[in-house]
Amino acid sequence: MADLRPKEVTFGTYYVRAGAAGEFERVLSESWAISHRLGFIAEGTPLLFRSVSAPLRYIELAKWVPGVTGPAHEHPDLIPVWVQLANLLEDPAPPLTGRALFFDEFVPVVPDVVA
Repeated sequence: MADLRPKEVTFGTYYVRAGAAGEFERVLSESWAISHRLGFIAEGTPLLFRSVSAPLRYIELAKWVPGVTGPAHEHPDLIPVWVQLANLLEDPAPPLTGRALFFDEFVPVVPDVVA
């Protein structure tokens, strides 16, 4: 019987170091493949968007199986991949705009998904 519970959707924002975009996309797709294999991410491939303007940012939308985000952060197959991801990121320093509403442009990205 199909699991009809609503999926937990995460919106992750990654601030990627200059020159690391290709490696970031490769490692992130590896993370997705492992998460799918372990049953943490629900059906379908997460969505990924890259910023048009600097600083380089990616937004990831992933549907997680309910209740697995905690165990996923402790799984020995994912920890090394997530450490690799962390090493490709930098601390964000977004400027304050003085506005409560801000629109930013992103383009869809379709990385090669690791099987």
